[in-house]
Amino acid sequence: MQYFNSTATHANGPASRQGATLVEILMSLMVMSIGLVSVASLFPLSMMRSIQATQLTNAAMLHYQCEDYTRAFPGLTFNHYDGSGIVPNSEMQASSPTIRRFREGAGAINPTVFLRSLPLTFVKVVDPIGASFYRNTAPADAITFGKDPYGLHDSNTNFMFQATRTNAGFDVMNLGDDTGRNLAFSMFGSTDSWSESVLSNEITIVDPLNITLDDIRTDDMASFAGAIGSVTGRAIIYDRTGKQSHVTQVTNVAGQNVQLTKAIPNNGLYTAIPEVRLELLEPRYTCLITVRRQLMNLGPDGTPGEDSVDDDGDGTADNFPEIGWPGTDDEVRNLGADLVVFFRRDFSPFGEQVYEAGNLIRGSNAPNGTQPITIRWDGGKEDSRPRLQSGGWVFDPVNGYWYQLTSVLVEDRPATDQFNGAISNMREAVVLLDRPPEASGRYLMVPERVVEVFDFPAF
Repeated sequence: MQYFNSTATHANGPASRQGATLVEILMSLMVMSIGLVSVASLFPLSMMRSIQATQLTNAAMLHYQCEDYTRAFPGLTFNHYDGSGIVPNSEMQASSPTIRRFREGAGAINPTVFLRSLPLTFVKVVDPIGASFYRNTAPADAITFGKDPYGLHDSNTNFMFQATRTNAGFDVMNLGDDTGRNLAFSMFGSTDSWSESVLSNEITIVDPLNITLDDIRTDDMASFAGAIGSVTGRAIIYDRTGKQSHVTQVTNVAGQNVQLTKAIPNNGLYTAIPEVRLELLEPRYTCLITVRRQLMNLGPDGTPGEDSVDDDGDGTADNFPEIGWPGTDDEVRNLGADLVVFFRRDFSPFGEQVYEAGNLIRGSNAPNGTQPITIRWDGGKEDSRPRLQSGGWVFDPVNGYWYQLTSVLVEDRPATDQFNGAISNMREAVVLLDRPPEASGRYLMVPERVVEVFDFPAF
């Protein structure tokens, strides 16, 4: 009797398999999961790059817009309105940080010290939007750029790290705060973003320029009224069909009453108003201009302005406000200017905190980008720690230069030396800049939300 194997065989090999082993399945899942994780990691990265690209695009558009305005109106970069008239040489006024550095206490300027300091670099910040915000909250801060809300410096020497802020003369035509601020936003900011503050469905028309929102509480209206003291507010009024709307700025709010700039149309469609929205301008993209100038010489006679001529018409000839006045014999040269674009800029004093900086020395032998800079703060005040990150920006308010951070080497350590004896728990970070310092200095500002810093040839 002949026996055969019950397992069928092929002529050319062993029996074929009809599936995969568990090990093969697990290996396949592992390879596939690695691919899926790699692909998934691209989504947040691509979203971040998309946001950055959008911000850079909007920043570039605002840069070109502001450059066109300043080419058409060059007085924007020189003028300042102080309530009595235009001051085109505000950085040389007695109250300016530049001149206060040479005053003997509260007395007169020491000419000997001033002349010995030549050539003298002085910085001006053309910032009408920032000046408008500070004028409503802290008028004295509206004319200076650079603050110390954390008390890191001697309050009597704040002018040592401050630059002069100008409002570009927007109040010269007595336009009022609202109109002047709106003009400033139209030139130095984007006006494409509005946030809803109040929505009303019960409206009484008092007259074409006044309406009452009957269903809105007075305290809710008060918050909107307080906000329009610093930013622009508008009303969107819908007609009775809901297909048309009337958009107008809000000039005043008293209780539930809203005063409008543009009268409600008298076309029969607004006899009954079903809805009114009150919105606030959200200043997403804003910009300012930092200007660097240098006084080389006061002229042959050694006095400011043209000899024995009252150049600025203030009643005194050859005084310091005449330095660099058009037509004088002072030797002043422009070192350059930068246009800085912010996204949701912090207009509080904390956004302009100035820190002491170490090793900010021009002419160092360190190769490009390898000169470590230290930035110091008070370890006892955790909030005073600067928000440093690679790709961020820092500003030298005394010399007027912007630098980009290429690396943060040390985020937090005890300070190696003591610059400011008033701070007992001084901490410091160590950073690298995108280039060697253009000028020696002792202070740096670390503003947040800077999108880009453009060279500004329009100046």
